[in-house]
Amino acid sequence: MIPKIKIHLKESTYKVDKTGIPFYDAARLIGVAHLFFGSASAEIEDRGAYWEVKGIDVRRDEEQIEWIIERERNKSHNFNQKIRQIRESLKELYQKINNNQNISFDGLPTARGGYAALVEFDAALSRGVRGVDPAGNYLLLVSVSTQRNPRGKKYNIKGEDLATASIGFCFSAVARSGNCRAFILPTFIFQSNKKHSKKRIVLSGFLNYNRDFFHNAGQHVSNVYAAISILLDLTSQRLPVTDFVYTSVCGQNVILKSGYLGFERLCSLWWKAVEENDEERLKILTQIKLFLENTARQDTDTQNQELARQLANFAVNLDVDSLCMIERLKARILASQEGKAVKRWALNLFKSPKDIKEVKKMVDVGVPDIPDEVSQALAKALELDRKGWMNQFTRLENATDFSQFLGYVEHIISRGYYEELRKKEEQPNIRNVMNRAKELAKILKELEKTLADEKKFRAWKSIFLMDVLSRMEFKGGE
Repeated sequence: MIPKIKIHLKESTYKVDKTGIPFYDAARLIGVAHLFFGSASAEIEDRGAYWEVKGIDVRRDEEQIEWIIERERNKSHNFNQKIRQIRESLKELYQKINNNQNISFDGLPTARGGYAALVEFDAALSRGVRGVDPAGNYLLLVSVSTQRNPRGKKYNIKGEDLATASIGFCFSAVARSGNCRAFILPTFIFQSNKKHSKKRIVLSGFLNYNRDFFHNAGQHVSNVYAAISILLDLTSQRLPVTDFVYTSVCGQNVILKSGYLGFERLCSLWWKAVEENDEERLKILTQIKLFLENTARQDTDTQNQELARQLANFAVNLDVDSLCMIERLKARILASQEGKAVKRWALNLFKSPKDIKEVKKMVDVGVPDIPDEVSQALAKALELDRKGWMNQFTRLENATDFSQFLGYVEHIISRGYYEELRKKEEQPNIRNVMNRAKELAKILKELEKTLADEKKFRAWKSIFLMDVLSRMEFKGGE
């Protein structure tokens, strides 16, 4: 008999106090997890006033940490400028670890000495701690730096916090637009464990996602582009992201902002798709990400830039107004006579009836399904009017109520049937044409009571028209 040998691996536990400064706290938490456990698993528990980070005790490879710092040193000018101090703080921390000295990560300003906290760790560190109600003093949210009026006192922090915040900062993504740049990090949902009644997540290995994003349509678009890309990259790791923390700098440290991006709905949408293995929902997010990626350049035409802005708003808010604008802009891009590749970007966005059904679920305003045969007949009728289809389409967009919309649909379909039959026969039977159009209009008529509400009608109308666009064929988008 081979004796059973129980191997007991030593565990290490570290406490990371919360300061209430979002990006700084997230960077320190991630920094501690990676500094001490690296590619091993770190279990993180939310203890209210602090996080507890623990895992199997391993000797960290200092060269590996140096590689992380070296790879990201050019992420910002300030970070690169302070690289010597960052390495110095890491060396001090390693010495404390080797000497079994007590290490605390409270993140608070040190009474004397210490290191200057970088503005990239959080804008609040440049102008003092946020108050209980930061909205009460806007200078804690946005500050304009001038030599005459320096507002607040800059933070000086301990070496431990500089070291861990620097490593966490290295895992942030940069979202740029114009002369503004935002550094963002994901924040996680700490779920209750029924057996132990603890809130925890397991951070295993490195956070692998693209970390460099640019969009010319504005900082908000750039932030959304970065957030969706990170969520999609983290899908296989199944880390429950609840929002993103950020700190941003515009100009030469002129306007500083920080906090949460407010992408809870977007993250919830993604996480539900991950939990339910909903490939269609993830495919929609991928389409949005690809559109933003393809329209990021400075030479992108104004209509595609505006579509990118509306798409970013929709991804975050899932609102009817953005949905209506997306439909209108997409139609006008597809109606343009230029045979440019930019048409392909709009064509690949919500490009099939299946995609449109998923968009309808995302908006979730309780509108009925789109009757496939009516949508297909309308798409075919518009296709037959190659030169004037956009005029007809605009009439549908501008319909103020369901009754008016129904009349336009019946008229366009009847004209389409007539044209189709005229190509096959010398004299089409007008009565048959009208009866067929009325039959399809009757299918829509059954939805009238459901769409009496103006908001529901607008949402349904945009979804219906996007469905029609997805069934039409367009030249110049190949």
